[in-house]
Amino acid sequence: MKVKHTILIFFLMSFGIACNPGKIKIGETFTLGETPSGILEVETKEDPFLEGLKVEENDLPGHDDLIFDFEKKVGYASGMDGWIWKLETTTGKAVRWLRPPVNPAGIQYTNSKKDKILVCASRLGGETYEEKDKVGLYEVDIKTQIVKPLVLDLPKTEVEEFEKVYTLSERKSFLLKDLNASNSRPFSLCNDLAVSKDGNRVYITEPFERSDAAMGSGAVPEAIGLFPHGKLWMLDRKEQTISLVLGGFTFVDGILLEEGKTKGEESVVFTETTKFRILRAFLSGKNEGRSEVLFENLPGLADGMERDEKGRIWVGIIKRRSGLINFVHKNPWIKSFLLSLPQGILPISKKTGVLVLDSDAKRALYYWMHDGSKITDISVAVPFGGRVYFPTFDKTSRGLYSLSMDKFESKE
Repeated sequence: MKVKHTILIFFLMSFGIACNPGKIKIGETFTLGETPSGILEVETKEDPFLEGLKVEENDLPGHDDLIFDFEKKVGYASGMDGWIWKLETTTGKAVRWLRPPVNPAGIQYTNSKKDKILVCASRLGGETYEEKDKVGLYEVDIKTQIVKPLVLDLPKTEVEEFEKVYTLSERKSFLLKDLNASNSRPFSLCNDLAVSKDGNRVYITEPFERSDAAMGSGAVPEAIGLFPHGKLWMLDRKEQTISLVLGGFTFVDGILLEEGKTKGEESVVFTETTKFRILRAFLSGKNEGRSEVLFENLPGLADGMERDEKGRIWVGIIKRRSGLINFVHKNPWIKSFLLSLPQGILPISKKTGVLVLDSDAKRALYYWMHDGSKITDISVAVPFGGRVYFPTFDKTSRGLYSLSMDKFESKE
């Protein structure tokens, strides 16, 4: 264990365990193991960010997610300054385009026409918002820039079940128009989303449930607490209903849908960011209601995921796993003290990276960790137009970062 970690623990032991001022829920003992050999075996010897990293559109602030439209030669980024930014790929300009009620996070086009954008919007740690500014899922008409709220409230879930994937028969659907103060609660944190091929179903991740939930620094207490109250919701746009797809997981974050042989989504791949895992949950078919761990003991915090044209899965590793977090999760009695400390004194790694998986999310193809000198806090990797773009969830960041896809074509 590093010296600074030892000093922190000694300080804790000397002055006793303080209270948990935010009343953060604390999970049970969790032991992290060594990074899987299958990942370490494909780790690159040379950091690709040190050579060939392209930085353009220097007005673009740190952002969480990106989408592109090849035909219209534009893109959109969810900026940490509270704005959705429009990227003009032909001129290389980035401009503030639209500001949702709270900070934009995950974004996707509504359908194949790409005339509307779905955006998850949540509070960002350290920022202040008015009571009228609601967390939730919004839809933006690109032509008119009209913002329409789709989901701002969620059904109350009174029964707490851990690592539960609901079968179709178990899944309760609630009409949006019937949600009220007695049977619903405000959306805590709308983080990421995925849209079915027909555009009728929108799957939305809620990493944790807390009245003062926030992204960024607001999520750090949850990373320490490691309590499994992450959820995945499904909005049925045709029926105008919302239903809980899975619950009782830890910090449900990035999400990818997998089509079945019949109509609809058979499974979903998602990241349990703070538990350093990637899982698959079966929504239909012979394994309906089950989940499987695809990767555990990841080398860092797996955030968002995207697929490239070959079906490969690109995973952003926003922060490297530290020796301290291994100790903390193995000894949860220490957590109340850590939760009482200012975040600024907690040791946080500057390293960030990318993990590439095969189309079945079973095998690692490529992995590297960067020291943070060129780019920080990679939230996701977005393949587009022969390049891979790397949103960086850092307020101080400026620019659109990318690498040529040629660097990765030999990895199958």
